[in-house]
Parts: sequence; C-alpha cells; structure tokens
Amino acid sequence: MPSHPRALGLLAQVTRGLLRHGQTQTIQNLGDRSTYIGLSDVGRAITCLRAAVASKLGRGISPDGDDITRWLRQGAERQIADALGRQLILQRGHWLEGGVESALRANGVNLIPQLEISTVENGVPIRAHLDFVLAGGGNRPAIRVLELKSTEHLPKTLYPGYEAQLYGQIGLLATHWNRPVFSIKDEHGILILDQQTFPQLCHHLFGIVLPDKVDAVDMEGWVLCLSMSAARTFGPYTPDATMLGLCRRTAETLWHTVQAVKAGQTRLDDVPFCAGFHPLCDWCDHADGCPKFTADPVNDPVLDQALAEVTKLKSNKAALDVEIEVQEGRIRQFYGRAGDGSGWLKTSHFRFKTSRISGRKTIDPAALRADLSDRIGVAEADAMLARASTAGSDYERLFVSPIKS
Repeated sequence: MPSHPRALGLLAQVTRGLLRHGQTQTIQNLGDRSTYIGLSDVGRAITCLRAAVASKLGRGISPDGDDITRWLRQGAERQIADALGRQLILQRGHWLEGGVESALRANGVNLIPQLEISTVENGVPIRAHLDFVLAGGGNRPAIRVLELKSTEHLPKTLYPGYEAQLYGQIGLLATHWNRPVFSIKDEHGILILDQQTFPQLCHHLFGIVLPDKVDAVDMEGWVLCLSMSAARTFGPYTPDATMLGLCRRTAETLWHTVQAVKAGQTRLDDVPFCAGFHPLCDWCDHADGCPKFTADPVNDPVLDQALAEVTKLKSNKAALDVEIEVQEGRIRQFYGRAGDGSGWLKTSHFRFKTSRISGRKTIDPAALRADLSDRIGVAEADAMLARASTAGSDYERLFVSPIKS
C-alpha cells in the first residue's frame, strides 16, 4: 500500500465506488434478497447453513462508504487494502460475466442473460437467476444453461454448493417450463418481460417456437470457472428430480431457520456450521463470529506483530511464486520460438534451455483396489493394501487467519 496520503485517497475513492456500484447492481438485478431464497443461498447453505442464515439476516461485516472515509482520515491503510481486495474479487465475476456475454453475442446465439425464475415451493419464496441461457429451436430444440464462477485458482473438482446451484436452476427451468414464472430485466433493472412461460419468452425474444412439453427439449447445464488467465468447464448436468428435491429441502430449512432467528426462537450460534476445513471459510464474511473459530484471547502486542509478519511473508511468498511462474513461462515461450530444442541459448550472463521432464508416476488407489478385488477378492485386496501402506510422521502445522475489523 502507498504511504502518500493522496495515493491512499485514490485507492479509497476506488474502494468507495466499487462498494456503491456493487450495492446498486444488487438492488437492480436481485431486489430485496431478504424476501426470498436464491439458489446461490441454497448452494451456500449446503456448504454452511450458519453462513447462509447470517447472510440472509444482513449480518455481514462488509464496510460501507462511511467506513472507507473514516479509515482514510485515520490513515488505516490495511483496512482500506482489505476492503479493496475483497471488492476486486467480488466485482471480478461481474466484469468477466460482461466479457463472456460479449463473446457469446458475437457468435450470434439466442442468448438470455440473467433469466429470473420466481416461484413458491412448499410455502418458501424462491428465485433463481441464471447467468446465461442459450436457446435453439427448430427440429432439435436445445437449451443450455451456463453458470459463471470467478475463482483465483481453477478448482480440479466443483464445490458441491456450485453443483447444487446449477441443479436447482435447470431443475426449476424444467419443472416450470410452461408456467408463467419467467422474467427478464434490462441493464438498469427494469422489467422487459414478466410472468411469461419459457416458450412464450423465447418466442417474443427470438421468434422461435419451442415445444409445450420440456421432455421434447435437449437441456443441459454447465459451470464455467474463470480465472484472470484460464478457464475450466464442468458438465454437462441434466435435470435431476433428486437434486431438485435437495435444493427445495435446503431452501425450506434456510427460510425457516432465518425466521426462527428473527423471532428469537433460536440463536445464530446454535445454527449448524461447516465442520472441518473448507477453503471458502477464509472468504466468509461471518467467520469471525463463528463458533468454529472460537479463540482464547492473548493480550500480547509482540505476538500480534509476529503473526502479522508471518502473514505478510506468506503473502509475499505466494506473490513471488506467481511472478516466478510468469517469468519462467515467458522465457520458456521465447526458447520454444527462438531455439531448435536441442541445445542452449545464452545471453551476456546466462545460458538457458528447456527440457521435457517426465511426469511423476502415481498409483490410483481406487483403480488398484478394484483390479485386485477382481483377481484375489475384496478382503484379501484390502489386507494387501493395508500391509503395503505407510503413514508419515505427525507434524505440527501453523494456521494463521487475519481477523476482519
């Protein structure tokens, strides 16, 4: 962070603007989120019910414009930096979404951004907001639902909450296909079409004719995870009654738990939370008050400073690892273009080359167990694997998590 007051003022201005823009966009596109359960809420509740309830109650600790102004007067660089970093992560998804929309429109597809499905399921108001729906008519009508997720690092497997969100989207779309529960808004949040069936909406927008029965339609859902430099797709997902039932039950649990906390019938700290390690806990707005992270206070400024230094060094190490990978990638790319792949290149002070290294060989335990079980039986296979397995020595690991303030 810069120490010059005007430099800090500039970053504070950007932070305030991002906060206000995010609040405006949420109101325009999603309305009053306390009045319904969204499918992103369902996905979050599947991961951690307490976090989802706290969010619906508006108990987040996100700063507002007045907080940024106060921190600027106090010269609180760390608080401003934390708020700005958080907003950049949150807003990145919206920026990438706009880019993907432009790319899809450039292909000339029939595209519906931010399709809303509004319904009541077992007395619970539910709204689904689908990032993108692609519709095709004709002899082979097809629907593709695309959910975007912005991530710092691309996951190898999809979080269950993300999968549940998509299953809920395509499940509601299929279930309510020919019911007037679909709406779309313009970029200012003004309704363009309201309370339409999905075939009606597509006919109005694109002039295509879709069947009255969803069984005649090829429907798939996909999740597209995007980082700033790469992408990964997960799918296809198809409507599944069991998964839709899970989403409905989770929505009911979330809705009734929120009402119970509001009425004083239960405490937020009595709501079940995500047990064990979960990577999303580091980004949770409700982690500091969570019983999972109950901590004994230690009044020691020297220890606090030592923890601050460790956190800073780890952050610097992570940034250096990224920078090293970027620079090495550029050099490897240059070598591939400039060299013939057989020898060294040199500069005034260095020589360098790239070589193809064989990947590390690993054993797939599940595949090995299945193969052994077919040959010698399950019991003997398990016994053989147990005899051949070793465990490393226990070790101590330090976990450090900054407390938001």
